[in-house]
Amino acid sequence: MKKTLYIVAVVLIGLSSCSREKLSPIPSNAVSDEQIFSSVASAQTALNGGIMNIGYFQSNTLQVIMSEVMGEDALMTSGNYGIDTYNWNVYSYTYSQVAEDEPWWFGYANNIWLYEYKAIDAANNIIKYVTDMPEENGKENLLAQAYALRGFVFLRLARLFAPAYSLNPEAPAIILRTTPADGASEHLGRSCLKDTYAQILKDLDYGRQHCSAADAAFFTPKACALFMARAYLDMNDWKNAAKYAAEAASDTFDGSNLMSPAEYQAGFMDPNDEWLMYYNFNETTSNYYASIPSFYYLAKDAYSVDASGKANPSDMEYLDTADEADYFEAPLYGYSTVRWTKRFRDSFEDTDCRKLFPFYFFEADGWFTSKFSHRNLSIGDADFPLARIAEAYLIKAECEAQLGGDAASVLNALQVARGASATDGSLESIYMERRKELYGEGFRLYDIKHEHVALDRTQDPEHWAIEKLPADSPRFMLPIPQNEMLYNKALTPADQNEYWRK
Repeated sequence: MKKTLYIVAVVLIGLSSCSREKLSPIPSNAVSDEQIFSSVASAQTALNGGIMNIGYFQSNTLQVIMSEVMGEDALMTSGNYGIDTYNWNVYSYTYSQVAEDEPWWFGYANNIWLYEYKAIDAANNIIKYVTDMPEENGKENLLAQAYALRGFVFLRLARLFAPAYSLNPEAPAIILRTTPADGASEHLGRSCLKDTYAQILKDLDYGRQHCSAADAAFFTPKACALFMARAYLDMNDWKNAAKYAAEAASDTFDGSNLMSPAEYQAGFMDPNDEWLMYYNFNETTSNYYASIPSFYYLAKDAYSVDASGKANPSDMEYLDTADEADYFEAPLYGYSTVRWTKRFRDSFEDTDCRKLFPFYFFEADGWFTSKFSHRNLSIGDADFPLARIAEAYLIKAECEAQLGGDAASVLNALQVARGASATDGSLESIYMERRKELYGEGFRLYDIKHEHVALDRTQDPEHWAIEKLPADSPRFMLPIPQNEMLYNKALTPADQNEYWRK
């Protein structure tokens, strides 16, 4: 029986998708497959490790922030006004990522690919070894969690490394590794989008039918249903997207199952009934300064701002002193390098509970958002939603609009619950509501691809990077990482995504 890379102490699971030479040596505290898969309780460590990989900052944080700053509503500080860029996310914002992995912040694709395939490998090992274990309480749920994890990660990868499904279902997507990492699984070609989404839906549906509904820190049936709706929406399969969105929302679209305005404005850090699944950050799993709130958050409010919302930039000097409360409400200074354009901020009505843009220091740097916060002023101590019922409303509304149904009533229920005025049920209104409801949660790049719209930053003078890209630009896809291209013998230079081919 082979040894694995399961390190129980830190539950880092799985093998990378590059060559054996690039992997770390098997550690002295590795355990055998007989041990790790001897019972449901011990195999749970493999699942925990797989889920840890999808929440790790070089996977989840990079994907979420990347999707926002590659759009038009969010921007990066330029480094010219008060706060340095620290290089984080700048190369996503400027569309200047590379396939290489040194230095790592130039090529986020390499890190995301690595950790996502580690999660997939954890799932594959569970599926292989747990299937043959004797029947035991929890076995079915463990298998279902593994299938759901694999489908969820395949979907995240396909949305990053492939074009929109509706553009060309036969286009190359990702590598469908469905067995534990070995010599054969390391040398597979890219599957097309059609086959990739078929596998995604098969895996997620297994999770939907067999996952326990006990703990939203893991996959639940309703979360799996929402992820299926997300995939069907990518495919323009309006009927099925609406079906699974309705299942995720318990077929309730009257606003009663949405979080309250107070919960929304508290700063996303604690799960509530609207969160169908969340990543559970704690003292062990916290990404600290590399957490998602760190890039958005400076304070919930500033005192003594002028009529336009400008705060005194010199007050930043007091953030680490006893005098900090004189200037800010609940301040916490992370990287704080992602801001929002004035035009986006002004698109919210004052009554809208989602208008969480308390102040700015320099107009050219954009507005802070307090949508994401931290518990007890401990940086990185904040759970992050992976699935919310509000998304089900938006999917259902879009499907109704596409099918000629009553989109307005679904959309209006969400708007009214947030304190916004009801609009018509047009696709234009739905797409704008997606931007308002989901901002900061990592959807914008995927929506640009799904909606087949151009990137246009010319209306916002705060933007200092690339201003325009046409609809369906090949630059909306990340490059297949250098290590995969170099060591995977099934790939040729022609398999690289178009913009990065040499």
